[in-house]
Amino acid sequence: MKKLDLKKGKIFGFGEIMLRLTPTNYKKISQASEYRGTYGGGEANVISSLSMFGHDTKFVTKLPNNNLGFTVENLLKSNGVDTKEIIFGEGRLGVYFFEMGHGYRVSEVTYDRKYSAISLANRKEFELEKILQDVGMLVISGITPAISKEMRSFTVELIKKCKENNILVCFDSNYRAKMWSLEEAKECLEEILPLVDVAFLGIKDITNILKIKVNETNDFDKSLLEAYKILKEIYPNIKYMSSTRRNVNSINNNSLKGYIFDGEKLYSSKEYTFDILDRVGTGDSFTAGIIHGLLSYDNFEKIVEFGTVASVLKHSIIGDMNQVTEKEVLSLVEEGLENIKR
Repeated sequence: MKKLDLKKGKIFGFGEIMLRLTPTNYKKISQASEYRGTYGGGEANVISSLSMFGHDTKFVTKLPNNNLGFTVENLLKSNGVDTKEIIFGEGRLGVYFFEMGHGYRVSEVTYDRKYSAISLANRKEFELEKILQDVGMLVISGITPAISKEMRSFTVELIKKCKENNILVCFDSNYRAKMWSLEEAKECLEEILPLVDVAFLGIKDITNILKIKVNETNDFDKSLLEAYKILKEIYPNIKYMSSTRRNVNSINNNSLKGYIFDGEKLYSSKEYTFDILDRVGTGDSFTAGIIHGLLSYDNFEKIVEFGTVASVLKHSIIGDMNQVTEKEVLSLVEEGLENIKR
């Protein structure tokens, strides 16, 4: 296989960053008097992880012109992300409350994001020509067009402008039922997918959002391969498709397997079973791992293993953003689990 070529440009992410408030000690909101605060967002998590893997990255968003906005900017900077083109203005930082599940009680998200700075943003605030002049790849997800009508039209405009400038586009569906309907998501995806190079879509995205009929069987790998082949016929522009399969053994113990499709063949990773410290951002870590693999390695077996292990390791890290390096991921891929690294 041939590695993806950025033509020496930056990997650029665009989207919303929010404050996550998690009740301590697995409490429900109704019980909580203490919360742990962290910051993150789908695209920002991917970009931060790619920066940790050694890539030249930048992130653009709109943040409130206050200490919360400045804190988010400094967090991205601390992860090595270029933040020079972030804009500040009216609005607030979106918040979501995350009740961490335990045993049979599932985790639950409560959004408090209305009137966030990015949701109030006008497309004219972002200087696209300037933003894209040093960019080789765009990372964006289905969360961003779901924020507002303005962000939906801007997302489409941004992706079209990237294609005009031969910039690679990586799109992760990241469907959020609390933000928009399946019908709205379908309409938007059908406009975006003809312009995408790397798509992170699971079998449920293909059947539930895009309404593509797939013969789902007890053989998951076979069903996923069929789904990807059908999608490739509809969107021949998509070079690679990728997703995971998660088995929930309990809220605190899962198994994960990763997949990547090269247009003809489906490759899969080993299945990993692990306990969970923090699940938020683990899908973004997989996305970052696959992107890193496509840019760095020359075989799909290593790429999908790297992406899956990057996600597995994120389950052991508090916060939305992964904090592992390429060396740490490769250590588990190549050497397996060790008690202490000396």
